[in-house]
Amino acid sequence: MAFPQLIEEDMQFIDKVLSDLVRKSEAVLSMVVEKAGYLIQQHGNAEGLDSTTLATLGSNAYNATHFMAQLVNEHNFTSMYQQGETFSTLILNIDANCILVLIFSTDHTVGSMKYYAAPAVKSISGQLSLASERGETALDLCDMNPDDVQALFRRA
Repeated sequence: MAFPQLIEEDMQFIDKVLSDLVRKSEAVLSMVVEKAGYLIQQHGNAEGLDSTTLATLGSNAYNATHFMAQLVNEHNFTSMYQQGETFSTLILNIDANCILVLIFSTDHTVGSMKYYAAPAVKSISGQLSLASERGETALDLCDMNPDDVQALFRRA
């Protein structure tokens, strides 16, 4: 299944979910990332962070680890965690097309991040399902013109 075409209401919904997640969990940054590495939406303090590169690298790390899990017959791979000295990263699967990337201070536990992220993942997955059911033409982000990304959100 291809990534669905998102409209303004979808983006507002996702932004609210990410905003609530950052507020409740006290994460530094939350991002919805398409599994090919494209940043879809973010919320939090991205100051001093290259969130576009973080999104791409997070997607690549998740995809590589997921593939490794499949090679050892582990088919229930839904998240990965990277622990750092100052900041840690939790990446959770949303659906076949997207992941949620959380950057958080090591003052917080991965368990608390998973606790707050679980309902966010479910909400975002539901909204993406609604977008898919609209029946609009599926969107292949590889065809995106990086010089005019706003064109993605215009109706024809």
